[in-house]
Amino acid sequence: MDSHAFFHVACFTSIVVASLVASAITLPPAQYVDTETSTNMPFAIGSSGAGRFTLSLSCLATPSNNVEASFGYDTNLDGVLGLGEVEFTVGWDCGAWFLRQRCDSVRIEEPCASTNDMKTLSMNLRFGTSGQTRRFEAATDGQPVFSVLAVAPPAWLNIRRCNWLRLTGRGLDGHGESFEVGTTIDAIAIRYR
Repeated sequence: MDSHAFFHVACFTSIVVASLVASAITLPPAQYVDTETSTNMPFAIGSSGAGRFTLSLSCLATPSNNVEASFGYDTNLDGVLGLGEVEFTVGWDCGAWFLRQRCDSVRIEEPCASTNDMKTLSMNLRFGTSGQTRRFEAATDGQPVFSVLAVAPPAWLNIRRCNWLRLTGRGLDGHGESFEVGTTIDAIAIRYR
């Protein structure tokens, strides 16, 4: 009898997809003449096993307002993400979408016509097994933005190191902001017998 007749391979594949989406976050009304308003909240996906992170930021695209989401690590545990604790910020600033490393470093801008209408920025990050950012995609109203980062996502865009989020709005015009984040856990198990 042929020895190959007794060899049998069974392949079983399962895909597990779980997701967590935070409810939409909006800013409280400004209380001071400087028109700035912000809110802080815990934010951590580092230990969740998430393989994908999505962000959606919508606001009124006026020439004078600013709406931004900052991610970082609250090192002094005071419940506020201070300027020195910010890893990166993404948002709208007086006619351009931007992505900035820390508060005083690399800033990438995508000019956009200020139409006083609602505009939305969407970001999608995928992580490698060791947590590094492996893939980066961003679009505003269906058009790709920050394409320079898609080729080789920088190490500072590693959202897994962050545990705090601050959403901020500034300007005389209304912000009309809406902010959502979500994570997806992707797992593939392949069993051979």
